[in-house]
Amino acid sequence: MSLPPATIARLATAEKLLVVSDFDGTLAGFSPDIYAVPVNLDSVAALTRLAGLPDTHVALLTGRHLEGLAEVCPLVAPVVLAGSHGSESAEHAVALTDSMLEKLSAVEEQLAEFASHPVVYIEYKPFQRVAHAAALASTDQAAADSLLDAVMSIDIPGVRVTRGKNIVEFSVSEATKGTWLAAEIERVQPTVAVFIGDDATDEDGFRSLREGDVGVKVGEGETAATERIADIPAVAELLTSLADARAAHLGLPRTVAERFEAISAGFSAEVHRVHDWSAATPCEGWSARDIVNHLLTWYPANLRNADVDLTFPADLQADPAGAWFEFVSAVRALLADPSLADAPFTSGPDEGQTVARATAGFLLPDIFMHTWDLARSQGRDVTLDADYAARNLAGLESLGDSLRETGRFGPAAQVSPDASAGVRLMAYVGRDPGFGLEA
Repeated sequence: MSLPPATIARLATAEKLLVVSDFDGTLAGFSPDIYAVPVNLDSVAALTRLAGLPDTHVALLTGRHLEGLAEVCPLVAPVVLAGSHGSESAEHAVALTDSMLEKLSAVEEQLAEFASHPVVYIEYKPFQRVAHAAALASTDQAAADSLLDAVMSIDIPGVRVTRGKNIVEFSVSEATKGTWLAAEIERVQPTVAVFIGDDATDEDGFRSLREGDVGVKVGEGETAATERIADIPAVAELLTSLADARAAHLGLPRTVAERFEAISAGFSAEVHRVHDWSAATPCEGWSARDIVNHLLTWYPANLRNADVDLTFPADLQADPAGAWFEFVSAVRALLADPSLADAPFTSGPDEGQTVARATAGFLLPDIFMHTWDLARSQGRDVTLDADYAARNLAGLESLGDSLRETGRFGPAAQVSPDASAGVRLMAYVGRDPGFGLEA
């Protein structure tokens, strides 16, 4: 069960697209421990790629509070994170008042008798208190339903009570996923918006969509959504198809800053899916961690020839993914600052070029090709943008024998002339086209 191809095509070709997704039950499965939920990394990767494309805005709209979300969700900027059903976000945030705090205290008093239950967990969020019965439901769904029925009887003026999947939530904020989504649509002004959710609280979001927008209900149950898909893997399939189709439609952008966003997002998508940082890569002698270390080392060192200091707090050994995302943020800020992006190199191999031009000529192709290396190190295949791959291949071929004389590239590998431009590029720079796919 997936969206009709015509709907995917309409979203992929929209002049400006807004993609908003719930988290639990949509990108992540359920667990008795709310901080040990299984996250579908294919969905995370697809949202990351979408967020790197021009005129494509991506947001995660969840009932989790932002502090708790950070413990389980690896998504980072430019994805917008909206927690507590939209009460917490950089955009459209709600202020927590003394009156709200008094109501939350009253809720806590009423929940005290349920909190003593050995398999009931009370979650304390800035604007909500939530009774979780997933642990009980895992062994006795009827008992969990009965307990939550009793919790639902708590009635405090000014507190909104919502029943979800093995939870009851008490909220003192008037913000809902519907109010946040409506405000975000007003802010972004997308040609079309798509919202994906699975639970009762997502229905507010579906009802807030405009005519022509797309609401996607995950799983069974009555819904105001216009479309329905089966489950969490189907969400990943939908988002991956949309990311592939929109990337193919838009191609890589021309400006250096936007091209950096798109290419780095492709690498970031593979970073999210790394399960073994010590795994060998197609670059002989290099591990997956070494690939990141290479990118994070040579580029800042080269920038010193333009009197630009690119610094970022990073612990590559302990957290390669975190180090990479800090690097992306630092480069994004650099390219957004004309005084840095237009700074000339006064020495070194790029002397006379601007930082932006050298970034386009060397960093972006390096990230682009190492995206393939990183994916193959984890046994995954990845399709590189055909036009950009072909242009890079033509440029490298024009160097002739001097390319190998640098010592940075091995002998070209044999590959079928019918292979994709990306595979032909990687074979030309000495990569084994079958690396990582032997099994």
